[in-house]
Amino acid sequence: MPEVDMNERCTCGTLLVEGASFCHRCGRPANGTVVIEEAVAPPPRRQPTQQEMLAALPVGFSNPVAVRVAFLMSLAIMMVQLIPGLSLLFVVWWVAAGWGGVLLYRRLTGLTLTVPSGARLGSLTGIITFVGMAVVFSMTMLFASKDIVQEMVKQQPEIAPVLNDPANLAIIFLMGLAMSFVLVVGLCAAGGALGARFTPRKADAGSAPPMW
Repeated sequence: MPEVDMNERCTCGTLLVEGASFCHRCGRPANGTVVIEEAVAPPPRRQPTQQEMLAALPVGFSNPVAVRVAFLMSLAIMMVQLIPGLSLLFVVWWVAAGWGGVLLYRRLTGLTLTVPSGARLGSLTGIITFVGMAVVFSMTMLFASKDIVQEMVKQQPEIAPVLNDPANLAIIFLMGLAMSFVLVVGLCAAGGALGARFTPRKADAGSAPPMW
C-alpha cells in the first residue's frame, strides 16, 4: 500500500514525543509512516434466477406460468367435454383439471405448491374454463335459441309462457351462468387443493422450496 513520510508531527497535527511509537492524542502509529487504507469495492450483487423470481410471484393472473398452465388445462377440459359420453362426467374432469394444473406447474417450475396456492391455481383454471364455456353457450343461444326454445316447449308445453317472455329468459340465462361459475370454479379449485395436498413434498435436486 502507498506510504506517506512523516517528520515530527502526527497526521492529526500533534507534536510527537521523541521515541514514541504511537501518537498520544489519536493513537496512530508514529513510526514515520501512515498506512492509507484503500477502499474495497463491495462484491457484485447476485442476480436472482428465473426459478427464484417465479417463487416470489403469487399464483394468479400476474404469474405468467400460472396463466399458461390454467389456459392449457381449461383447453384440455373443453376438448374432453366435446366427446359424446365423456361430457357426462364433467364433475370428474373439472376436478382433474385443477389437480393436473398443480402437477404441470410443478413440472414447469420445479416448485411445490401449498394447498392454498393449489386452490388458487385451480380457481384460475376454473375461471378461464368458465369464460370459454360462456362464450360457446352464448354463441349457441344467439344462433340457435329459437330452435332450442321450440324443442323445450314441445317436450314441456307448460313452460311455454316462461320461455316466450324475454325478461324471464334473461333471468334464467343469468342464473344459469352464475350457477355454472360457482360449480366450475369451485370444482377446479377443489381439484387444485387436492393436487397440492397429495403431491409429494420431497423436492428434487436443485429445485426450489415449497411455494407459499
